[in-house]
Amino acid sequence: MNKILGNLLLLISTPVFALSTASVNQSWFYPGDQVILTISSDGNNVIFPVIKAVDSHPVLYTTNSQKIRIINNQRSRLSSQSYAFKPDKDLNIPGYTLTVDGNQQTTQPIKVTLKTPTLTKAGDDYILKIKTNKQTIFLGDEFELKVIFKEKKSLTSSQQVNIIMPEVKDLLFIKSNKSSQTTNEKYNIHTLSYKVRADNFGNFTIPSVIASIGEQNNRIFGSFSPINQTRKIQKIHSNSLVLTVNPLPDDLRVFGDFKIKANIDQLKIEQGKAANLTITITGNGNFEDIEQYKLDINGATIYSNEAEFSYNQWQQKFAIIAKENFIIPSFKLDYFDKVTQSKKHITTQPISIRVEGDELLQNPIKKIAQKSVNINHHSTANNLKYYYLLLGVVIGILSSILIVLIKNKKSNTDKNLITQIKFARNDKALFDILLPLNIVNLETILQQLEANIYKNAQHKIRKKDIINAIKSEYKAH
Repeated sequence: MNKILGNLLLLISTPVFALSTASVNQSWFYPGDQVILTISSDGNNVIFPVIKAVDSHPVLYTTNSQKIRIINNQRSRLSSQSYAFKPDKDLNIPGYTLTVDGNQQTTQPIKVTLKTPTLTKAGDDYILKIKTNKQTIFLGDEFELKVIFKEKKSLTSSQQVNIIMPEVKDLLFIKSNKSSQTTNEKYNIHTLSYKVRADNFGNFTIPSVIASIGEQNNRIFGSFSPINQTRKIQKIHSNSLVLTVNPLPDDLRVFGDFKIKANIDQLKIEQGKAANLTITITGNGNFEDIEQYKLDINGATIYSNEAEFSYNQWQQKFAIIAKENFIIPSFKLDYFDKVTQSKKHITTQPISIRVEGDELLQNPIKKIAQKSVNINHHSTANNLKYYYLLLGVVIGILSSILIVLIKNKKSNTDKNLITQIKFARNDKALFDILLPLNIVNLETILQQLEANIYKNAQHKIRKKDIINAIKSEYKAH
């Protein structure tokens, strides 16, 4: 008898099985509210389900907790895992399966209902509304949205107000640092300003903005407060708005009011030296959608930086190296003009660049060619002979002079070139000196210099190696 009684007491004091439950923090919700699903079990070893979405609503975050309970001198542990999500319609939360002490258990489904908020009206203690300066814009433009909160002057308790902006796909709300405060006969009026930008076109609904009002020692509008400082929370909702964003005509992507210009650092350069070009677009609009320009000039080597932009300027830089005169073509920008509400086309002017080495080589030949063209075709055969003889003499003299100049220039060039290399102030100056030399042994060094200048590399360049490579090249010739 005593043995049977002991076994019965053991069964009463020990749980036959662990209990698993599911609950939510609220059975109904307003648009924009978070609902938190919590699954709990008092088993010793609990494996919770991995939930990424609740009825197609993505889980925003998860939390875990444990509590130790002692009932009738029996110690047990309650484990819980919570899943937060933001629904936008009525839903039935399905049952979820978890593993408890090696056994599977399934929770019961839960119904959660969307509740339409009651909008504030004239005469209420608190009034919240939103308005915009226009209902329709073109893609790339922006709306100005104002959130207006009113509180009765007769209220004596100090309140803290937290404004909760909704989340709308493809709309970005940018808060202004400035807020205004005014009064009328019955209310103190506080206004927050936002800029609203669209990343796509179509009709957009901005749902109710929420004001969370709590009794506080200090009154702060539009900021958050710790929950434990709030004795009572009241939520009010504003009206909603429908906005229309139209696509730009003619497949345009850029919207605003712009000016464009092209600046060159010098109109006359030496062979092997770079002309630096800067394209600048100023004004206001969606600079981030302006595409980079591609520059192609026959016979020229062109380096381009990535375009950079701020809220009021877009800029792209080029370095152009050429052996002969060239023309920088015009650059154009097509956009939808914010002022005239029509397509606009702006361009830069072409720029002519003179390469000094090109003129020195070509002018003597051009002069001789011009003399030969101007010979009178009706002269006698004897006169033609004299002309050709004279031309031969001139060519011979010029050739002799040119050979002497080249020999003298080469001997001086060796010294001048090495001096220039020694006194080059940076990688860019050294690159400009070496590029025209066309020495095979310098190709690797030129690649390293180019990477240092245009790709932010950190190659160590030794001038001694460059000078030795040049001397070896000249000895070979």
